[in-house]
Amino acid sequence: MTGLVRAAATCMLLLATPLFIRAQSTDSLFIRFQLDSTDVNLSYGGNAARLQQFEENFLRQYGDRNPIGIQMDIYAGASPEGSRNRNMALGQARAESIAALLRERLGEKAGTIELHNLGPRWDDLYDMIAASNEPWRDEALNIIKSDVAADPRYLDPREMRLRNLRGGEVWSVLLKKYLAPLRSGGSGAGLASDKPLGAAGSVVVSWHPERDTIVIRDTVVVEKTVVMTPVPVRDTVVIIHENYYPAVAVAPVPHIREKADQTKAWAIKTNLLLWGVVAPNLEVEIPLGNKNRWSLEFETFASWFVWNKNAQASQAINLGVEARLWLGKREYHPWLDGWHLGLALAGGYYDWEWFPSDGYQGEYANIYFNIGWQHRFGKKKNWAIDLGLGVGAMGTQYRHYYGGSVYPEGREEEWDQHLIWHDTGYFLWPGPCHANISIVYVINYKDKNHRRK
Repeated sequence: MTGLVRAAATCMLLLATPLFIRAQSTDSLFIRFQLDSTDVNLSYGGNAARLQQFEENFLRQYGDRNPIGIQMDIYAGASPEGSRNRNMALGQARAESIAALLRERLGEKAGTIELHNLGPRWDDLYDMIAASNEPWRDEALNIIKSDVAADPRYLDPREMRLRNLRGGEVWSVLLKKYLAPLRSGGSGAGLASDKPLGAAGSVVVSWHPERDTIVIRDTVVVEKTVVMTPVPVRDTVVIIHENYYPAVAVAPVPHIREKADQTKAWAIKTNLLLWGVVAPNLEVEIPLGNKNRWSLEFETFASWFVWNKNAQASQAINLGVEARLWLGKREYHPWLDGWHLGLALAGGYYDWEWFPSDGYQGEYANIYFNIGWQHRFGKKKNWAIDLGLGVGAMGTQYRHYYGGSVYPEGREEEWDQHLIWHDTGYFLWPGPCHANISIVYVINYKDKNHRRK
């Protein structure tokens, strides 16, 4: 009888045991990224301390578990500023950087790694503003939730509308209070609590015991005077293969081109080539519009020298203006930087007498198409070099004369005030008629639509 009771108790215990021992536990890691960066910088934003704590918790909870039951979901995104393509590239690269770091630190213990690219985080910005009491809250929310068919290669129209909202006042607050946390990976106030992304990069670890639990079939025999037919407890058998988890190849992080500072600027210049012929000169360039696409340049030079008892002269005055079109994707160039095309018009007066007894006076006009390249450099991008070559036509109506050296020796200076006219003519030069190698100093000024850095 005792044996029968023991067998019955054993059978009841087995029947009461769940077919799977189900449990679920999670842990998480948040990684902050610097502006436009895709590399995990452990010295930035407390990343090193959070990673160390995450590793300790992970090894304590999952270090002795089979990696087949462990899954890491990595969520990454970027601030909604800029084009969608660029923000998608940022999100993907950040997720891949975190995956590479975890695989390096934990090896196969990390289990299955899945990447989730959230791209531009418009929803997070919406939640942050919705939780605020800003006076323009409803206006901004209506813009963000507006249905737009944005070209993924360019700025989202919603960003442009936010930049112009209330004359740029709202954009200044958004940059400082809301977009800055999203840029660097901070969660900011008001992020929805049900979202897995609390920073620019977020790792959520979960254990799925059904993947690594093996339940072995067993047979229970109830002892009786008569031997009963064995009653099997049926269950699914999960077979674990060796080297179950394949190595995950993490693609190299792509280069992300950074947007340039879009603060307006104007410049003062001097052409070194004119200094080579002793012609002091000054150029001023000013921006036109708000799209970093057009500018206007004014130039002047004056050379007013006489020598050898007034028998020789190099005198010229020039005034010119050039309208420039700046090429390329201007969001990646600061103002007054890059390749440019121009249409210029110039004119002036000259009086040249290089050799005794022979000189020319006249007025001239110069029109030309200019192609050039200007590059800003220095810590604050306040210096630049401007190279240009112009092709067009220059025409002049000249007066040819003889100077004072034809007069009696010793009386040249007395008579040089009276030039002897020889002939009058017209000269037209088609071809290269402008060149410059200019040193530039750039002066920035604050524009209402952009924050000066």
